[in-house]
Amino acid sequence: MINQEIYDRLRAGGLTRAGALGVMGNMMAESSMKPNIAQRGMTKLSDEQYTAAADNNLIDFYIDAVGYGLCQWTYSTRKKALLEFAKKRGVSVGDPAMQVDFCLYELKTDCPALWTTLTSSDDIALCSDMVCSQYERPAVNNYAARQNFARKFADEITEYTPPIKDPVSATFPPDPSVWVLQLVMQFNGYWEKPTGHKSKDFFKKLREFVEDMEGC
Repeated sequence: MINQEIYDRLRAGGLTRAGALGVMGNMMAESSMKPNIAQRGMTKLSDEQYTAAADNNLIDFYIDAVGYGLCQWTYSTRKKALLEFAKKRGVSVGDPAMQVDFCLYELKTDCPALWTTLTSSDDIALCSDMVCSQYERPAVNNYAARQNFARKFADEITEYTPPIKDPVSATFPPDPSVWVLQLVMQFNGYWEKPTGHKSKDFFKKLREFVEDMEGC
């Protein structure tokens, strides 16, 4: 998962641009954005070996005090919850999308005041500092470094564009006939996205759509 995808997932989870960048600045400081990274100096296993061992219950993942993943989860209760979250999804504990979702879950569940800030603030420095002090809680609060990472991401990452859910609120082009049909079909589950018109595929799906509507 690339940085843009992590950003988009955080934004889709409800964070503002500043909130998402603040979280990512902290992730960068903690793990260099490597979801399978195991804290160096705490284990002799490589990142890949440690991850495989955790997935297969071959190590004491909960209680070994090895910081792990994008947010360098370390405490036993949090690492246990992370591994259980991964197993429920049927993915590796090193899966980046799962880790982003788990981070969002923790923020929303365990840090309500921080969550409110991350979902409402447009201040990158504030969001970065609060994630550091209230969520990551490192031994040394290196606020400036985390802010710098967040601002660097701000220069590199494109703003998130949420998927269209409601055709009524969509902005249509000058000649919208085919596009509107595709959009309505998308809203009803017959089309993946309202772009990329291909005649044969379009009319095949249109027939399915009409037949289904006639059967209602």
